[in-house]
Amino acid sequence: MVTLLGSTVLAFISTNIDYLLILIIIFAKYKNKHEEKLIFIGELLGSGTLIAVSLIAAFWLKLIPEEWILGFLGIIPIIMGIKMYFSDEDEGNEVREKLGKPGQGIILNVIMITIATCGPDNLAIYVPFFTTLSVKDVPVVLMLFFIFLCIITWLSKMITNLPKIQEFFQNFGNLITLVVYVFLGLYILLESGTIQHFM
Repeated sequence: MVTLLGSTVLAFISTNIDYLLILIIIFAKYKNKHEEKLIFIGELLGSGTLIAVSLIAAFWLKLIPEEWILGFLGIIPIIMGIKMYFSDEDEGNEVREKLGKPGQGIILNVIMITIATCGPDNLAIYVPFFTTLSVKDVPVVLMLFFIFLCIITWLSKMITNLPKIQEFFQNFGNLITLVVYVFLGLYILLESGTIQHFM
């Protein structure tokens, strides 16, 4: 259970450090209580879509007879982490541009932003991670993801009012993401027995 909790925390953190910054930008634009509820609904629907797609993909991949072959999926988070660390893309500008478009509701805006900005990262992390889970682990992981999403929502609202912490995440967010992606990739390679198979 401790291993499951640790790997779930790693998987969630690795995909949500950037999302924390995105949520800060969103909460800075929408500040009343009703709008905050709509943001949370949008987050749930957007993240839920990505998790559902990842679970379906992981289910089909689990049909591969040799588990150690699935471990090669652990290479994806490592590559993604390195790519993101050295990338010049600013997701914040993309989010501000989407928020500025008129005629769209808050929920739809947040769903679109979540899927567009987090989709590739989340799928690259969640699909390999979900292939390491047993059927009985899935409900536990989904419950933990929901709790963590509530925490990250609350945290992003608090950070909106604390410029120093916001600055820390802007300066070191990519480095933290790189470290977590690499650890998660190595965990998947080990958990699936890929490294052991070649040793």
